[in-house]
Amino acid sequence: AALCHNGKDACPMRIAAEEVGHPQPTTPIVTDNTTAAGIANDDIRQKRSKAIDMRFYWIRDRVRQGQFIVYLKSGDSNRADYFLKHHPATYHCRIR
Repeated sequence: AALCHNGKDACPMRIAAEEVGHPQPTTPIVTDNTTAAGIANDDIRQKRSKAIDMRFYWIRDRVRQGQFIVYLKSGDSNRADYFLKHHPATYHCRIR
């Protein structure tokens, strides 16, 4: 869900920049969800496509169009995960 949400937030900014004459390169999006990244990058083939959320199809189509590239980054090195996941005290001391 977050992958699609961030992509949808970035689309109007990309379009506005292109309309004023600033061509946009492929926009990177980082995620720690292996399934979402696999579906977006066509690395995972689902057996039952009806069971996949429509948001995955949206981001996959945008990746195929060359608007986005989805990178997988594990939670250990993903700074955004610091606030969202429970970590041991040693991890907090190392990050701060």
